[in-house]
Amino acid sequence: MKKILLVLLLIIELTSCRKQDEWLNKKSNKSDIIPTTIGDFQTILNNDILMNASMGFVTLGSDNYFIQYSTYQSLSQDNREGYIWSKNISILPTSGWQPNYQRINNANIVLDGLSSIQKNSQNERQWNELKGVALFFRAFAYFDLAEAFAKEYDKQTAREDLGLPLKLKVNVAEKVTRASVQRTYEQIVSDLNESKNLLPVNAVHKTQPSKTAASALLARVYLAMESYDLAFSEANIALNVVSTLVNYNDLNASSALPFPAFPQNNAEMIFYCAPSLLVPLLNSNLRVEPSLYSSYETGDLRKAVLYQNNGVNGIAFKGYYTGKSNTYFAGLATNELYFIRAEAGVRTGKLPSALEDLNAVLVKRWDKNVSYIPYNTVDESQALRKILQERRKELPFTANLRWSDLRRLNKDTRFAITLSRNLNGEIYTLPPNDKRYVLPIPDIEIQLSGIQQNER
Repeated sequence: MKKILLVLLLIIELTSCRKQDEWLNKKSNKSDIIPTTIGDFQTILNNDILMNASMGFVTLGSDNYFIQYSTYQSLSQDNREGYIWSKNISILPTSGWQPNYQRINNANIVLDGLSSIQKNSQNERQWNELKGVALFFRAFAYFDLAEAFAKEYDKQTAREDLGLPLKLKVNVAEKVTRASVQRTYEQIVSDLNESKNLLPVNAVHKTQPSKTAASALLARVYLAMESYDLAFSEANIALNVVSTLVNYNDLNASSALPFPAFPQNNAEMIFYCAPSLLVPLLNSNLRVEPSLYSSYETGDLRKAVLYQNNGVNGIAFKGYYTGKSNTYFAGLATNELYFIRAEAGVRTGKLPSALEDLNAVLVKRWDKNVSYIPYNTVDESQALRKILQERRKELPFTANLRWSDLRRLNKDTRFAITLSRNLNGEIYTLPPNDKRYVLPIPDIEIQLSGIQQNER
């Protein structure tokens, strides 16, 4: 029975992808559909359309943008509710829950399958690397889910707070329950640490994970956990391998798409991922928050490279690191790592190195015709505030970083803010630490599994 269910599951997933269609076409009959070789399992994880994607839904609630009321009226119900942080929002499974668990299931198919393939001197490198790739993708998907459907990590409450259902085997009949936030993050960290020992330092293609990408993702995860020593260490490990920063003077700031189109080389990119696109975040609809746009100083090329000022029509975003219009970047890159190491550094008493990292980024973003004066202070609190401000300006629409930052920084009264939307004169707000910072799990999942729903 288990084999039949696995066959059906694979047919559904594999026929939805062009690359895996090619694999199926090589198979002669139904019994051959079950993957058996390392090559078969590799093909499952090479489905970059599925595996190198993430959810973009939580970005709807971020404060770096707004939309016009006419645009709001044209949105689907779930998008409207997400934009105003509705308490009774109805989340569609396809908004992020289902695709992420598909990625997790693909990873589990590979991990289960590898356990039946004997490792030997001929296949050891491929075997190890494939396991590392599967563990990385599983961790990436679970972290993506945790940032949306679980409370932010808090050392004081993580063992009691509800986390995610952790599916670690391909057992469709398995009864699932929600693990704690602590257990959820322990699994993410465990998968990434194990993958580091199996992956190559660098990947041939940036759609594939590497040892460096695993450290970069660990740095992101540890920052969300407020484990600053570990965040600093992992960012440092990754930057010791890839530390390049693009000089914005070398870009065409007047171009509609200043960055090279992936897979052309963007020297900062370590791992490629793009989120699902939502109508409010389309270039034609999204308007950048004026206070964010005005925060860039004279000489800061990011103001021209990342944005297009359309006058009365507002400010549009164009700084897609993917180099493709309406394709946001949700992967891992060196610019994020510099800011992780800078923030973690100042929080752990390494002020000089934190300032060095901050200035290393800013000087590469500065107009060569305008003198850059390195930022300097002996006040750690001021340095932290500056680093967080520049992090927001550097990564305004990268992954779900702004949403993640709002969740974690709201716990600190120095940085807690109340978000607001103005739609045709009606004001909607989201106070710090509100329960609406955690999305409800799709109703169909609650009905089928019986797991506990998030409170709103």
